[in-house]
Amino acid sequence: MSKQQSGIELGTWVIRSEEVLDSEVDGEIVMMSIAQGTYSGLDNIGSEIWRLIETPRRVSEICDAMMERYDVERETCERDVLLFLNDLASDETIQVVEKNDPVFSPPLA
Repeated sequence: MSKQQSGIELGTWVIRSEEVLDSEVDGEIVMMSIAQGTYSGLDNIGSEIWRLIETPRRVSEICDAMMERYDVERETCERDVLLFLNDLASDETIQVVEKNDPVFSPPLA
């Protein structure tokens, strides 16, 4: 499957793909994509972002959280987070979701 630009922007909502298995090893996340048949690891910062998107999160909220944790200029943070998320989206490791998507609703008991 070819990679395509996903067009993730600051107002975009993202969540982890259900097709990706992950585990924490020494504080960092290792992932395996069932759909893509790929295995990869994330550094500390990537792992923090991965933890944040366990539930749907707006990209601007991810940037806000990262700026609280790290001494980084907003422009640099936004650029780096957008590059990272667009890369994950191109591999279908994350999904772009809309506010009316069922992932925003709690499951019915």
